[in-house]
Amino acid sequence: MAVTDFERRRNDILETIIEAYISTASPVGSELISHKMRQGLSSATIRNVMAELEKEGLLEQPHTSAGRVPTDRGYRVYVNSLKDTCRLTPDEAERLGQIAQLEGPELERFFEDVGQALSRLSRQATFVLAPTVRQSTIKQIELMPVGLRKLLCVLVGQEAIIASHVVEIEEPISRDEALSLAHFLNTELVGLPIAELLQSLERRLLAVNDSLYYLVKRSLTILELALATEPTEHFYVEGAAYLFEQPEFRKDPLKAHELLRQLELHQELVMRMRHDLLAQETTVRIGREVAIDGLSDCSYILAPFGIHQTVLGGIGVLGPRRMDYRRMRALVEGVAGLVTEALSHGESEPNDE
Repeated sequence: MAVTDFERRRNDILETIIEAYISTASPVGSELISHKMRQGLSSATIRNVMAELEKEGLLEQPHTSAGRVPTDRGYRVYVNSLKDTCRLTPDEAERLGQIAQLEGPELERFFEDVGQALSRLSRQATFVLAPTVRQSTIKQIELMPVGLRKLLCVLVGQEAIIASHVVEIEEPISRDEALSLAHFLNTELVGLPIAELLQSLERRLLAVNDSLYYLVKRSLTILELALATEPTEHFYVEGAAYLFEQPEFRKDPLKAHELLRQLELHQELVMRMRHDLLAQETTVRIGREVAIDGLSDCSYILAPFGIHQTVLGGIGVLGPRRMDYRRMRALVEGVAGLVTEALSHGESEPNDE
């Protein structure tokens, strides 16, 4: 259906109001819009269109004599209409390139560094929902006694995911016994996802005549103890202080406190993002769409990363509803792409031998 001149003018005015509000954090009046649009529209014409947009629930007027500000619905219409991606500045592109060079012996440090780099670029709070060994395929298992009844269990997964846990066991274990257990696990079960590895051991226990019964039973016990405290995923938050530089939170300490509390608890936020990642595409949640108490004045942009077409986690920014959605989306998707490249590179190296 062709867009009429009135609809085009209406959409242009809505876009101009939202982008002006993003820039100034102040209610937007008709005179400012008239100046910015430079289309020969009178302030009276613009006021009429703004009144229509308000009736449709896309704008609201915080005070009788004030200009208008976008509603959640107005932001949603705006975000859905963004067809072109923002072109990053040369400085931003260069700093994104520096993220691609980040590396370290542990994936945990890598994700922390990436989150910090994105927060400095975006000047928003950033988050990374990162995989743990529970979501991985096991490449190697190492067992080492660190006491009479204490054992260090190191699980090395694909994508350089490592988990190490000290477990307390009922029966003493010698170094030779630990080496035998590790040899059994590495010979029989490496290459299986964690869930299948445990299921395989449980099936082996049913074969009561199996000469390896003792090894199987003890291996299963140790792995279950090691995984008992291993989370499904890690959640990193960086740059939360940037949120409190925003007028929305700087002027309202109670609102800022509730926001900080939700970031510290984060269980609800992680569940929401985990659900969003099922779509395997960038998600933008605005205001009340976040559906978490204390975050109704925030929005987030979440992009997935992974390897071999498998989503392993997500990275994004959390900021006020008045964030620069066009630029933030470009940054988030750019960093998510770099994380995917880094994981893919790390995955290919062991197979080069």
